[in-house]
Amino acid sequence: MSTTALFSTSKLDQLNKAPSGVKVAALVIAATTIVFLVTRMGNLCCWPRPGPDPAPADAAQLYTEGASAWFRYVDEGRKPSDLAETIQKVNGALDAADRDHPQRNDILLILIFALLEQKLDQSSLERIERYFSELEGWDGLENGRKADARAIAEKLATQYHESYNRAPSDADFDRCLSNYTRARKYSDKLEDRTNANLKIATLHQQRGQFEVAMGVIENAKSACPPDRPDLLSSISIAKFTLHQVICRSTGSSEELEKAIIEGEAALQIDSMAPTERARTLVNVAQCIFLLSENSPEVDLRGRMRDAIHYARQAVELGTGDEGSRVRVGIALADVLSSRRTQPTTRELDEAIGLYRMAKKVLEGDAALLASLANAICFRCEKGEVAKNGTTIQSAIELYEEALTTSRDNRWNSRIANNIAYIYVEKANNTNDEVDYEKARENYLKAADYLGAAAAESSDPGDANDIGYYRDQAEIVMERLKKGANSSGRKPTPKRQSTGRGSL
Repeated sequence: MSTTALFSTSKLDQLNKAPSGVKVAALVIAATTIVFLVTRMGNLCCWPRPGPDPAPADAAQLYTEGASAWFRYVDEGRKPSDLAETIQKVNGALDAADRDHPQRNDILLILIFALLEQKLDQSSLERIERYFSELEGWDGLENGRKADARAIAEKLATQYHESYNRAPSDADFDRCLSNYTRARKYSDKLEDRTNANLKIATLHQQRGQFEVAMGVIENAKSACPPDRPDLLSSISIAKFTLHQVICRSTGSSEELEKAIIEGEAALQIDSMAPTERARTLVNVAQCIFLLSENSPEVDLRGRMRDAIHYARQAVELGTGDEGSRVRVGIALADVLSSRRTQPTTRELDEAIGLYRMAKKVLEGDAALLASLANAICFRCEKGEVAKNGTTIQSAIELYEEALTTSRDNRWNSRIANNIAYIYVEKANNTNDEVDYEKARENYLKAADYLGAAAAESSDPGDANDIGYYRDQAEIVMERLKKGANSSGRKPTPKRQSTGRGSL
C-alpha cells in the first residue's frame, strides 16, 4: 500500500513546512501505521469469511481411499460399513475422473465389483452393464485384466439367470446369454470356456431350444482334448441331462435310450467326483427302470439287472446328506421290486425294507407309500410266508394313506383302481360281499378322480379309463345282487402303474 493512499497531498505539504523534529516524529508515526496496516492486511487470509467453495476432491485420492476400503472389505470379514465406504469413495472418484483420466478404468473395476456385492434391482444391473460396456473399450481389459472381466461377466450372468429362473423373460434370457458369452470370450483356461459353454447350453435347454443346446454341448466336446477326462465327464453328464429333459418333454423312448448311453459313458470316466458319480448311477438306474416301464413288449431283464448293479454302487458310495442317501435307497428298491426284473422273494424283502426305512424319513410321501404298497402286494403274490407285517391288508392301508396325502387326481384314480383290484381278487377267493362292496366303492372313486382330472386337462385315454372303472363297478354290483357264485359277467380287474419316478 502506498503512502498516497494513506495521506492526502495537503497533509504532505503541511509536513514539509513543519520543523525537522516534527517531521521526524510524523514520519515515525506514519511508518508505524503503515507497518501495522500491512501486517493486518497480510493476515486477512486467516480470518473466516465468505468465499468460493473449496476445490473438488482429487479423483486419485478418492480412488486410493476407496480401494483401501475395498481391500478391507475383502480381507477383513466383508463388513457392510467397508462396502458402503468403498462405493461412496469410488463413486466420488468416478464423478471427478473424466473419460481421459488415467485411473478411470481402475475406478470402474472396483466400483463394479463393489456394486455386485449388493442386492441388485434392474436399474442397478443396467448401471453396471453401462460401466462394463465402457470398460470393454479399454485395451488393458484384454491385455491384463481378462480374469476381472470374466468374473464380472459370470456374476452378471448369474444374476440374470436367477431372475430368469424366477420369472422367465426375453430380456433376462438375452442379457444372461450375452454375459455367459462374454465370460467365454474372456476365459483363457479351457475349463472356464467349457464351463461357460455348458451354462449356455443349460440356458437354451430351459428355453426349450434343445437343438441349440445340443449343438453348444457338441462344440464343447469337439474342443476338449482326450487328456481332460474331468471336462469330458462334465460334457457327458450335460448330454445325459439334456436327453432326459427332451424325454420328459416329448415322451420319446429313443431319447431315454440316448440318455442311458450318455450316462453309462460318463460312468466310464474314473475322475468323476463321488457325489457326482452317485447321482449319475442313480439317474442311469432310474432311466433304465422308466424305459422298462414304458416298453412292456421288450424284454429288458438284463438291463434291469444292470440298473440294480448301478443303484447298489450308489448305495455303497454313501455320499450326500440323509435325504440324498434315502433317495438312493428308493432308487434301488424301485428296480428290485419291479415286475420286469422278475425279482426273488429275497430281493422283494430287501426292497420292502428299503421303502420302510425311507418312509421314516419322508413322512407323507404319497409316491413312496404307493411304491411300498406295490412291493407288498407283489411279495404276497409269491405265496411264501412274509414277516414284519407284510400282508395284503397293510398294502391296502398304505394305498389309502397315499390317497389322503396326494392332490393329483389322475394319479389317485390309479391308486383307487389298484385298491379295487385287491378287493376283487380277495372276493373271488372268499365270496365275501364286503370285499365286493369295497371293490365297487373304489372303482367309483377311480372314475370320480379321473373325471375331475379330465375336467382340468384331458388325455386321449381318459374316456376309456373312466368307462372301464364305471363298467367294473356295475359288474361288481350285479354280482352283489345275484350272488357271488351266479352266472353272468365277471369283473376283469387290472393293475395300473403308480410309479412317479422322475428323470
